[in-house]
Amino acid sequence: MKLRSLVAVALLVPAAALAAPSKPGASKPPPARPAAASSSGGGQLQGLQVGGFIGYETDDLSGLSLRVDGEIPFQQLSPQVKLSFVGSLGYSRLSWDVPFGDLTANVVKIVPAARFTLPLNPQFEVFGDAGLGLAYVSMKYEANVFGQTFSASDSSLNIMMRLGAGAFYLVNPQLKLGAMIELDPVFGDYGYAANGIGGSQNTFLFQVGAMFKL
Repeated sequence: MKLRSLVAVALLVPAAALAAPSKPGASKPPPARPAAASSSGGGQLQGLQVGGFIGYETDDLSGLSLRVDGEIPFQQLSPQVKLSFVGSLGYSRLSWDVPFGDLTANVVKIVPAARFTLPLNPQFEVFGDAGLGLAYVSMKYEANVFGQTFSASDSSLNIMMRLGAGAFYLVNPQLKLGAMIELDPVFGDYGYAANGIGGSQNTFLFQVGAMFKL
């Protein structure tokens, strides 16, 4: 009888402890916080814009000019002016008629530049570009003198600058149309030293195109 009483007491004590209300001063463990969402690498490219342009380039040689741009915002310099970085890959097919023949140049340009943009209203913005890059020039000279045809060709890699200005019209939040004028001084032999055009070229460009926000 005593053994049964002891067993009953042993079973009732834990049950009573579990059923007892918690003390008013007892603190509950804080609820578990939801796991923070992992950041995606795409956030680093937020605001990236890509686009293409076509136009006309001229100095001693002139012709068609094509360009592909990528632009990414960098910093708001003031409430009105923002700074972004632009990477450009361009190609120009230029020619020049000279006595007894002609010069032809294929020019590939790689230019990183800083772009300063000033919005005029929600639809229009103006900008200025300043950059320093490389121009690869492949030059060919073909001539016909007294029925004799001859040619010469060479190439060079040159330092170049970019100074430009333009404007964009915002069609919608993703698409904008633009036009720009540029001065692209190319320093060096512009193909080869004996081309008779004074080495360096200060080419002037007018281009139109569009940029699309990803």
